[in-house]
Amino acid sequence: MPEHVSRWPEGHSLPALPQQRQTGHRSESVELTPEERDAFAELVRHLGNRGVSDD
Repeated sequence: MPEHVSRWPEGHSLPALPQQRQTGHRSESVELTPEERDAFAELVRHLGNRGVSDD
């Protein structure tokens, strides 16, 4: 690490940031309509093809 970059001591929180939770929220889910599922699947296909071809 370059000398001009200082490291915050490990185990110490940054004073400007609030204490972070150690555990996440419990899982939540929603039911998608068939149209929403199709739109999401199309989005995933589109993002999966990025870089493979010029869309």
